[in-house]
Amino acid sequence: MSENIDKKQEVETTGHEWDGVKEFNNPLPRWWLLSFYGTVIFSLIYWVLYPTWPLPNNWTKGIKTVQVKEGGEVKELNWNTRTLLAEQLQSSTEAKNRDDFYGKLGALTKLEDIQATENEGLKEFALSTGAVMFADNCATCHGAGGEGKFGLYPNLTDDAWLWGGHYSEIEKTITMGRTGNMTPASLTGLTDDEITDVSKYALTLSGNYTADEGSERGQAIFEGKGTCYTCHGADGKGVITMGGANLTDQIWELVPVFDAKTDDEKVAMIRTQVINGVTPATDRVMPTWKDRLTKEQIRALAVYVHELGGGQ
Repeated sequence: MSENIDKKQEVETTGHEWDGVKEFNNPLPRWWLLSFYGTVIFSLIYWVLYPTWPLPNNWTKGIKTVQVKEGGEVKELNWNTRTLLAEQLQSSTEAKNRDDFYGKLGALTKLEDIQATENEGLKEFALSTGAVMFADNCATCHGAGGEGKFGLYPNLTDDAWLWGGHYSEIEKTITMGRTGNMTPASLTGLTDDEITDVSKYALTLSGNYTADEGSERGQAIFEGKGTCYTCHGADGKGVITMGGANLTDQIWELVPVFDAKTDDEKVAMIRTQVINGVTPATDRVMPTWKDRLTKEQIRALAVYVHELGGGQ
């Protein structure tokens, strides 16, 4: 009886033996086999669902997708860590609040309505969001604080707006872009003396030159042959629809008048500007942003820019 029991409990060997040591043929535990088969099945499913295998110029994309909003549209994109992060960011509470505020911005009949009491918190949102977009898109030219670069990019902090400083006017400027334009004297047929006279008159408008016979002749040229009034207005305060600068204030964007030590130096500076003009091909061109920013983003940016100079 005992011999039969020992035979049943005896474990088979693989037949390998070395120096008296035999290799038993113990079967693997069932739990281990089930775990192994489970990992194989899991890996097969993973290979199908997720990006896995490298290819010569690409990789397998997998069939799992996530919904991500791009350009105002919800798209089904293949799963990867980037699309997953985008989906998680867009589904967060902060993102939903942002979308809600953007919706309110876009729904305004006109941007000035952002001041209405029922839109509490909307202006603060626009300012904080606009600050980020300004840094990303505008600071390269206008500077981090909107101070601009003399002779090239307008200063946005002085509240002197060539194309208008109201919310809707700034929104239109950002949306459509702007092209500076000042007709060179050669196209108006002004003589050298007439250029000098009209330069003197332009300086008298801001009190930077004492009126004399030359400036009086210049006024007639300003209002007539030189066609300066078309953009600057008969009073020299500028025509917003033309982007004409106000010549009656002390803000100079193109001519460093305050660097001049004498009246003759001032006149010489203005003469150079009148002769050369501003040509859209090379100067003062601001691109349109409607193809890069959404309507709501442009509105937020317009609110921020409006506040840089105090706004109108």
